[in-house]
Amino acid sequence: MTDWFTTSDGVRIAYHEVGAGDPAIVFIHGGFGNRTGFGFQEEYFSPNHRCVAVDLRGHGESDKPDEIYTMEGHGDDVAALIRHLGLEKPVLVGQSMGGQVIISAAARHPDLVGAIASLDSPSNIPGWHDRHHGPFDHLMTADQDYRETLRRFLMASYLPTDDPSRVGTIAERLAEVPDHVILNGWKGMMAFDAGPVLSAVRCPYLYIDCGQPHLDLDLLRELCPQVVIGKPVGAGHKALQDVPDQINAMLNRFIQHADGIAAEMIRTGGVFQYNFPKT
Repeated sequence: MTDWFTTSDGVRIAYHEVGAGDPAIVFIHGGFGNRTGFGFQEEYFSPNHRCVAVDLRGHGESDKPDEIYTMEGHGDDVAALIRHLGLEKPVLVGQSMGGQVIISAAARHPDLVGAIASLDSPSNIPGWHDRHHGPFDHLMTADQDYRETLRRFLMASYLPTDDPSRVGTIAERLAEVPDHVILNGWKGMMAFDAGPVLSAVRCPYLYIDCGQPHLDLDLLRELCPQVVIGKPVGAGHKALQDVPDQINAMLNRFIQHADGIAAEMIRTGGVFQYNFPKT
């Protein structure tokens, strides 16, 4: 069942929740998507965790004002949702662009966020979207066929092993998104500077990479030394749906041991080390 709350600037945000238990988990979708993509995660985690899935402003059943959709603004909306529901240090899980949202929320509202996990969110690494979104930027304007450009861009993030039924429906799913949301959403993503945001994140962080090219993971660790990195087998951008068993297992292990994992990452520089007894 859909519920709503209204932000301080009058935007109505849609969400739903299922299950009970702490820490709560808040699921945040990617760009031009909606909150319905976390069904496997809700089924897996709801017996032990309160699960909340939200439609970011401009998406799904939430209001769609004609404005630039910034990652900082989305992060503030997530913080407002946490306050609205009275959640105590929830875990934020963001897919794709949702990864930029969760690091923004964690950096801007550290008192509200317990831990974060991003899934296939390469734009969280400074410089990545300049390199990979940048060549498409001049085509993402109202006087170009920006929907076809976006479809081509999104197609590149899938692997041959991905479910073809999802890959083949990209154009149909984009057809449900208003023009101004696509253009303003793209501008917001291009304007995002991940470096200062990552440097301000202090909570435990799980970064799950699904095969994106040219990832500077050393830079990610330098900016966010508590990060732990995971990788599923045989799945691309829709790993949440294609290999939920792998994703759920990684998320569950992280949620249960987030503080200890973060401390170990800081101690070892990102590589687990055996503590052999001295001879």
